[in-house]
This record gives sequence, structure tokens and C-alpha cells, in this order.
Amino acid sequence: MGLGLLASRTLRSTSSKLLTTNPKSTILRTIVSTPDLHKPDAAAEPAAPEPDLPKRTPIAGARVHFPNPDDVIEVFVDGYPVKIPKGMTVLQACSVAGVDIPRFCYHDRLSIAGNCRMCLVEVEKSPKPVASCAMPALPDLR
Repeated sequence: MGLGLLASRTLRSTSSKLLTTNPKSTILRTIVSTPDLHKPDAAAEPAAPEPDLPKRTPIAGARVHFPNPDDVIEVFVDGYPVKIPKGMTVLQACSVAGVDIPRFCYHDRLSIAGNCRMCLVEVEKSPKPVASCAMPALPDLR
């Protein structure tokens, strides 16, 4: 059996299953925008207290060494405050925070290419997703 025939049989069987599903069992997700981000005076409003979040463990035992305490910045990953040294990328900050971001072209020991776009993340006050492997982490980044 050829690969094309196998693929067409698989697609045909899944598409027929999709067409015969019960409409009551389908799940609908609504997209909600946050108009507060678009207000110019939203930054002037006092921030709500941060909720108590469960502690996360770093991915693959990621450790952070601070050679100079003045070079420490604080970023927020999914609401968790993370202290990292200056010069780290958003991808590295997320691994320290315990958030695993899929990646294809990134490796610690190679130069940053950022061309596969697999590691796109949403950053507050950014109009579109950014490549986390190429974006430097900035203070108070959310």
C-alpha cells in the first residue's frame, strides 16, 4: 500500500467522523479581548494584588547564576515573577520559570537564527507574537 493511498484513507475516515459528530458535543471557544490594554490611562490605575500561585520548578533543572546583583531584572511569565540576569532571552526566562516552549532552530551553544517561528509567544503591549528565542528579556516584561 502506497503512502498516498494510506494518507487518503486516513483523511477520508477522519473527515467522515467529523461530519457525523453530534453538534451538541462540539466545543466552542470564545475569544475575549481585553479593552483595558488599549486605554491610555490603564497604567495609572492601581494594580490588583497578585494571587498566590503554586510554585513551579525550572525545566530540565535550569539554574540562574547572578555574577552581579545589580544586573538582575524581574520579568513575569504567566503571572509568576522571575528574577533573571540581564541579557537572557524570553525563551531562557521561560525555562527558568518552568514553562516549556517548543523550539526547533534554537540551541544554547549556537547563534540565534529565529527563523522557524515555532517559539512564538505573546508579550504584553506587543501587537503580534514575537520569537522568544530572539527577543531579549526586558525589565517588567509580561
